[in-house]
Formats: sequence, structure tokens, C-alpha cells
Amino acid sequence: MGALNGIRVIDFGQYIAGPMTGMLLADQGAEVIKVDPPSGPMWDTPGNATWNRGKRSILLDLKSTNDLETARALIATADVVIENFRPGVMDRLGLGSTEITTAHPHLLYASLPGFASDDPRRDMPAWEGVVGASTATFNRGGHSQQIGLNTELHPIEDSLRPIYTAVPIPSTYAAFQAATAIGMALVVRERDGQIVSNLTSSNDTQSTAEGQSIEIPLFDSMFGALGYRGQNPISMRDLSGLRTTQYVCSDDRWIQFHAGNQNVPEFMKLAGISHWPQEGLFEEDRREELDKRFISLFKTRTAQEWEELIAEAGSEATVCRTSKEWLDHPHARASKAIVDVSDHELGLTSQPGLNVRMSMTPGEIKSRHALDADRKALLEEIEHSSDRLLTTENQKLPRALEGVRVLDLCIILAGPTTGRTLAEYGADVIKIDAPYRSDSVIFFTDVSRGKRSILLDLKSTEGLEIFWQLVDSVDVIVENYRAGVTDRLGIGYEDVRKRKQEIIYASLNSYGHEGPWANRPGH
Repeated sequence: MGALNGIRVIDFGQYIAGPMTGMLLADQGAEVIKVDPPSGPMWDTPGNATWNRGKRSILLDLKSTNDLETARALIATADVVIENFRPGVMDRLGLGSTEITTAHPHLLYASLPGFASDDPRRDMPAWEGVVGASTATFNRGGHSQQIGLNTELHPIEDSLRPIYTAVPIPSTYAAFQAATAIGMALVVRERDGQIVSNLTSSNDTQSTAEGQSIEIPLFDSMFGALGYRGQNPISMRDLSGLRTTQYVCSDDRWIQFHAGNQNVPEFMKLAGISHWPQEGLFEEDRREELDKRFISLFKTRTAQEWEELIAEAGSEATVCRTSKEWLDHPHARASKAIVDVSDHELGLTSQPGLNVRMSMTPGEIKSRHALDADRKALLEEIEHSSDRLLTTENQKLPRALEGVRVLDLCIILAGPTTGRTLAEYGADVIKIDAPYRSDSVIFFTDVSRGKRSILLDLKSTEGLEIFWQLVDSVDVIVENYRAGVTDRLGIGYEDVRKRKQEIIYASLNSYGHEGPWANRPGH
């Protein structure tokens, strides 16, 4: 059973952002009905096998009177509508958020335009590169001069040139933020009102409430991806003295090396370079010499040998793999980051696994339906169903997570961003930092806004005593240590659950909690 079982979604989305939002909801149990034009999806790509998985399908011509009425009838039976057209497109069809949410007070209407409805660029086609350029997503710190590249071919001025990526970052971030916002809106609806379904036309129950409109522009979402780098255009040098970059190895494969954690001495020992600091190579005026040493060092082993050595040291590195190599990688399979799904058109496909894994409502990945395969069933359902109505209570709280208290044990970026997101929706978030960690200061203004702060040493008796006192007053705990770290401290999920049965305990790490890389550090 999924967390969203019983929730019906009408997905008008095209390309990536809208369909991906629907996919995230379908994976967690929602019934998602995908509406495509008679010619099929506007972007005919094998990616649709992933973005439209688990959805029922119907083809509708929204410029046709009959099909438009069918779309209206489907919306009346739904909880959520998703669309990602430019502002005004759905309004011209009579399916805009204002009209629809006024007619259906129970409804949550999520729009994912490229630019917001009040943005002067609202009518501009906002493809990924356009959004990337408009958000100044370009190289800020000279990273194009990767170690080992010919500086004559890659002068420093190249660092000011825009760079583009095949990864659809704006659409992906917008989809995640939209799924989160829809989840929050469902919480509010559950708390402040009650859905009454299967009502006959003679029922006198009425509501003056309006449904919830949610707008998640891709442009705005990009700033969630940029994070602290969008606030501070000056790149920060690694405090360890080593370089975080890519190196070419003896087999001509590249490795991505991240030098910024406390296990650097162990790495230097295993790599046979413990004597380098004594030679003064980490002095600022010897950076060029140090870079040349590292280029030579990484050419002494294959990329795979370096990956294994660095993992043994407890540091962070990975071979730079192609997408196909990752799809077949043992850890990708063992961790279920990649799963096989049978598709009616493509046969057996490799797809991303569940993005969120819940212990009590685990969700499920299902294959996509053939285009228009569900028309007959959906039309019959419309004929025998009626609009859902919302009955509201007198007392309404202003924010989705008002009254929810969170303990945020997270470090660096991904985990603290989780706590920040909960705070943005109204939760009281208490950020716990270790007195001896200094790296969190780098990201503080981005990931810690809206939180209260306390320094606790969870390795000390006093720190643990205060932690357990705080646990008694909270609803949620979030942590993003490597697998097993919180268990060794005695504050893991099972430990907390013994004290507080109803706790919601969220864990994030780099490679998941299953598979051979589960205990590896990573950024």
C-alpha cells in the first residue's frame, strides 16, 4: 500500500516536469490518469516509459467540445490536477486554476510553467537551456580548467562562458518541489476539511471554499538547485589542501575525487604520499607543483583501483561512468536505485527505483499503460460518479506544518535542505550541530534559514541527555549520516522508536541503505 492510496490525479503534463510530478505521486500509490492529445505525447521519447509509469491513459482533444467536457468530468472526480503549460494556456481552454478550483473546492491544482504567471517572460518557451541561462547557471569558479586539461585550449576566460548539461535540472527540481507541495496541500486539506464523495445531485451539502492553487515555475525551482552557490559567487578552496576534481588514470578512465572530509590522512597513507605535507607542497605558492604531482599520482593506478583504495580509506571518489555502465552496476541493482520494468512498447526497461522508500507505506513501481487503453473504463466511471465536495471546519491553521516539531541532525546540504523545506511549510525545526564541526558554516545561510539552533555533542553523555529530552517533544527526526552511524550512537530509528512509537524518522545518505556502497561516504 502506498502513502497516497485513494488520491486521484489528472495529469495534463507534457515533456518532463509535469509527467515526472505525476510519476512521483503514482509511485507512492496515487491513481494517476494521464491525458494526452490524440496524436500522443508532445515529446515522443523512451523516457515516457518512466515518466508515465503506473498511470492510466486517455487521449483527449481539449479543443473539441465533447472531449473538453470529458476532461471537466474527470477533474470533478479527482483530488489533484497537474499541468505544465505556459501561463494562460489552460485558461483559454476553460481549464485554468481559478475557474477549476472555484468550481471544485476539494481540488489541488498544480501548475509548473517555465516562468511564473506574474513574470514578464511568462510567454517565453522555457526549455531547459533557456531556464539555465536565465538563472545564471554558469561556471563561477574556473572549474572548466580541470586538472589535466590543456590550459592553452581552456583559458581562464572559459570559466565565464555559460555551460549547459543534458541533465534536465530545472524540470527535475520543479517536479520534486511540486510533489512536495502537493503532499503539503493534501495535509492541509485533510486537517482543515473533509472530502465527501459519491454525492447525488439532490444533496444539499454546499461549500463556499476554493481549492488550492499551487504554482512551481521552473525558473524559481532552479534556485533551489543552485543553493548556496547562487548566494556566493566566489568559489571556496578546499580546506584540506587537496583538490576536488577529476583525474585521468592509467587506463585512460577518469575518476571524480572529493578531498574534503576527515579521512584525508588515511587516503594519503594508502596512496603513499604521507610525506607530501612535510615537503611543503600544500603551501599556496606551490599549488601548480601540487597539481602536477596529483596528475602523475592518479596515472599510477586504474580508475577502478583508485575507487577501491579511496573507499578503503573512507574518503570519497567514484569512476566517471557512462549512464549505461551505471544502469548495470552491482550497487545500482542491489540498492534498487535501478530496477527493471516491463513496458508494453519497449519490453524490459531499466528505470530509476522508488525515490522515497517508506517502511509502512512502501509504494510500488508499475509499468505505463498503452495510449488510450483506459478510455472505456474511465468514461464508465465518470458516468457512475459525481463531484467530490469539501466540508470545512471553522478553525483553520495558516500553514501546512503548523504545530509540527522537527529535530534536524543533518550536515552539509541534502539533509539540512530537508529540514529547511519543512520549516518553509511552517514546522518548528531545531537544528542540532556538533560543536567541533566547522564545515556547516559554509552552507549555513542557505540550508539553515528558518530553524532554531543548538550545539550538542552527541558522543557525550550530557549531549545525549539533552537529545532525548528534545525527542520527547518532536514529531519528526531527520538525519543524513552514513548507514549505521546513528545506530552506533544509540539514536537510530529503532532506538528512538522504543522511546517514541509514533516518531517519523527520515534517513538520507549518498548511496542508499542497501547494496555494497551503503556505508560509503559521498557528496
